[in-house]
Amino acid sequence: MFNTNSKIFRFFLICFIIGVALASFIAINDFWLFLMGLLIMIGSVFLWSKKFWRFIFIGVIIIVVGIWRYQFSVPKIDETKISFYVEQQVFFKGLVVKEADQRINHTKLTVEVQGLENKKVNGKVLVGVPLYPKYQYGDLVSISCKLRSPEPFNGFAYDRYLAKSDIYSQCSFPRVKLISRGNGDYLLTKIFEFKNKLKLIINKNLPEPQASLFSAISLGSRRGVPQELSDKFSITGTSHLIAISGMHITIITVILMKIGLALYLPRKKVFWLVTLMLIGYVTMIGFPASAVRASTMGFLAMWALYLGRLNQSVNALIFAAFVMILVNPKILRDDIGFQLSFCAVIGLIYMSPMFEKWLAKMPSYLGIKESLQMTLAAQITTMPLIIFNFGRLSLIGLLANLLVLPVLPYLMIVGFSALLLSLVFTSYSFYLFWPVFFILSYLIKVIEWLSLVPLAAINF
Repeated sequence: MFNTNSKIFRFFLICFIIGVALASFIAINDFWLFLMGLLIMIGSVFLWSKKFWRFIFIGVIIIVVGIWRYQFSVPKIDETKISFYVEQQVFFKGLVVKEADQRINHTKLTVEVQGLENKKVNGKVLVGVPLYPKYQYGDLVSISCKLRSPEPFNGFAYDRYLAKSDIYSQCSFPRVKLISRGNGDYLLTKIFEFKNKLKLIINKNLPEPQASLFSAISLGSRRGVPQELSDKFSITGTSHLIAISGMHITIITVILMKIGLALYLPRKKVFWLVTLMLIGYVTMIGFPASAVRASTMGFLAMWALYLGRLNQSVNALIFAAFVMILVNPKILRDDIGFQLSFCAVIGLIYMSPMFEKWLAKMPSYLGIKESLQMTLAAQITTMPLIIFNFGRLSLIGLLANLLVLPVLPYLMIVGFSALLLSLVFTSYSFYLFWPVFFILSYLIKVIEWLSLVPLAAINF
């Protein structure tokens, strides 16, 4: 078990993750941590000379560190925290610290509190405001409202979902006054301005629902997708296409690399080209945590393909998960996107080579074979999580993914080319978006037709 440095490294990483997982599901007080530490010290005195037990003791110590790290991430609520004042009418000043989350009939703002009625108070509040007037990242605002604690609804742990972003209070229908603009990070402000400019170009040159669908696929703005269409994507098991998920990014990057290799480009050049595309993509959409995690997972899957060495890629994947959990331990239990991303990459590393052998005789055309291989691998490993979290199993998902995934890399290439060229050739932007329109129309029609198939999905 501990015969190589690679296995030892993996064991210690997994121990930390186990510690965080234990603390995520079980309340462990300081007495039990102290008792565990005491038993480790006593046991190590007698068994330290034996290699196996020495590593076990170190592993248990790392598990304790993982437990402590999770507990440290849960804030202690006192008078200096805004969540202390829930169920009270409050007046506070704060900064909008994230891109405004625009929905169909309202906008959600994440506001970092800077002061509460002459008190030094901090913490984040999720504030629901009307669509107009518009607020944006970097706005300094004063807000008067009644604070509420987030609560679960329809079986969804909304409170824990917000807690992973350190949000423990929210308010709706507040009185908001804009104090000043441009108080955020300069680079992020410029990135969001550029992103909004791209959204305007998309809305100008594409009709609905193609415009909202392309904004979701390319820029991560999935809130504008009509609910009816979003439900059809769910029925056909293709919801990952309209979210910045690890499964989405991973499949696109791997297919792009496979296409590059099929065109006889050098493996090293294809790898770095797709890596630069990933970095540019995450930068363009403003470094949202979900996109950073998804792109990291996509990069690791591509790296595994590049190296062709299973052990190294698995250790890299576990190390990436360790770093993400170290930064924010709450994602292990409460970030479904992180869980799906991790499982999808595990499937691509372990199961994709198996499907590659089974499909060896299948001709490769327009990335269809690669798409089928990636989809089978990712869907098998993510299926239990999807059923558990969403209560739905798509029986037609494999066919739907097989029909839409091969065109996705081409959509991204053609779509981003149209966007960037439209910044220069504004007069011709409408014509540049014609190929994008036809590909999106194909995607929508396939999803709509397949969603009508009887028993396309089973609800649990």
